[in-house]
Amino acid sequence: MQVLAIDLLGHLTADQLDRIHERFAPDDAELSTALAHDTVLPEPRARTLADAFGYFWLGELDAAACIALPQVEQILRQLLRSRLPIVSVAKGKTPRTVDQLGGLIRNMPDAGYPADWSRALELLLVDPDRGMNLRNNICHGLIDTPPKHRVALILQAALYLLSHAHGHRTLTPPAP
Repeated sequence: MQVLAIDLLGHLTADQLDRIHERFAPDDAELSTALAHDTVLPEPRARTLADAFGYFWLGELDAAACIALPQVEQILRQLLRSRLPIVSVAKGKTPRTVDQLGGLIRNMPDAGYPADWSRALELLLVDPDRGMNLRNNICHGLIDTPPKHRVALILQAALYLLSHAHGHRTLTPPAP
């Protein structure tokens, strides 16, 4: 039921993104400026995410998804960096490791992010059993072109995470 609800939200999100494009027709510079954040999404990466929106509006859904997914992971990693360790300490001959996207998403509530969004992102991006697993399916070429509404959900995930960086949403205190 949760995946079905997320899928339905994707259709609404795609429609809203199209309406934004129709009404405002933002160019790359406007989008980059709106998306950029010094710590979480520096200007070069903001331009890259802006390109993903541009491809979405052109109907180039593969390009939009492939460009947006690494940006979502980057934004989340940078958001969590100040609140949680995201790199494990080297142990003996074992090198340090970086948390994968699934681990980052599952750690969001510990950093004060809403558990419901953590669950939604997990179902959307990395849950292979009950979710859409879009990150792995798209990045590893396991599916053909994803439908427009699912690409819209990836872009919405980036916007949601950026809303925290820009201070439009507040965090709950981390659990002790």
